[in-house]
Amino acid sequence: MHNTNPTNTDLKNRSHSSPSSRRESPATNWMKIAIIGGTGHLGEGLSIRWAQKNEIIIGSRKPEKAVEAAERYLSEMKSIGCDTSKVEIRGMGNKDASNVADLIVLAVPYKHVFKTLEPIYSELENKILVTPIVPMKKVGDHFEYTPPKQGSAALAIQESVPDSTKVVSVYHNIPSCKLKDTSCDLGYDAVICADDDEAKQMIIDLTKEMNCLRPLYGGPLAVSNTVESITPLLLNLAIMNNLKDLGVNFS
Repeated sequence: MHNTNPTNTDLKNRSHSSPSSRRESPATNWMKIAIIGGTGHLGEGLSIRWAQKNEIIIGSRKPEKAVEAAERYLSEMKSIGCDTSKVEIRGMGNKDASNVADLIVLAVPYKHVFKTLEPIYSELENKILVTPIVPMKKVGDHFEYTPPKQGSAALAIQESVPDSTKVVSVYHNIPSCKLKDTSCDLGYDAVICADDDEAKQMIIDLTKEMNCLRPLYGGPLAVSNTVESITPLLLNLAIMNNLKDLGVNFS
């Protein structure tokens, strides 16, 4: 029998982009951004917000699923009137996506973090790794923050990647379903925790580029637990008060 499953090479050739494989005159801030686990709501929102000025690579354990997501995001952008003539959104496996990226966003549930990081370990060398991940569990009718022994997901992730990887903690408290609506200025703040100044500034710039969030520096990676723990609080407030799409605005 013929193998009908597409290979990684086939999938990369099928990935959707502008007519040319690269932009002819990329802006100075143009980057290749891989969103690992980017087939969910957060991946969609970040892709649509960043795709006008950056190349987006959707990563998944199943490359065909990443390609399908890339097609869907491009279609969504067209449906809301975005100019996609220079937009490049591709889908591929996690390892390939991490390899070609300048910056990597880890958008998987906490329980899948470490088995996701292990096979892409070498690809993370000298890269910026963004974590919006929150370890939490549902107990009865509410959510509780359940940090690992390191104190936060961000610190646990930092221990699991090469020393040269610059870990940045951000986007925990953003309602991802609203993020993809480019007509919506969310009015929320995105608190950034990072130890490396260059990585911090890059995420500040990328956040401003979204035109819907205000980036705020919250301190070093060690204080990520404070920011992570806000997410279950927001979920509990929404559940118990019949609210939705809660975020944080410091004023």
